[in-house]
Amino acid sequence: MQDMKYIVYVSQAKEPFSTEELKALLEHSRRRNQETGISGLLIYRFNPDYNRGNFVQVLEGAEAAIDDVWRRISSDDRHHTIIVVEEDKIETRMFGDWSMGFKNIDASELEAFDGFSDLGSDQFWENVNSDNAAAALDLLRSFYDGA
Repeated sequence: MQDMKYIVYVSQAKEPFSTEELKALLEHSRRRNQETGISGLLIYRFNPDYNRGNFVQVLEGAEAAIDDVWRRISSDDRHHTIIVVEEDKIETRMFGDWSMGFKNIDASELEAFDGFSDLGSDQFWENVNSDNAAAALDLLRSFYDGA
């Protein structure tokens, strides 16, 4: 059995994504993830107070596949301020049913998640770090479990 791992990161879109751009991103990601055995969930939030699009994503799969996709994601110029909040080995998938789940969220859906209720604000970007890992995974799992 291959070693598996997951990675959770947050990032800020260079420009807010339109519905069409999000759809194209998801179609491409889902196709590629199915080909490489990656599963996960992508959350997008547009923060109107700061005119920012923000991502929270978890990816899981074979270690080599995750390392490969991470190289592409971290060099993608459609986003910046890319911060890994957690990365670790796993034995079983947390999001195995989804090649790439997706949720476009608003502020009300973030209220219960310490460290993420202000996703996209200046304060969020000043404070986000690996201490937020549990909240990030709880946030992502809440949308998966509720699907």
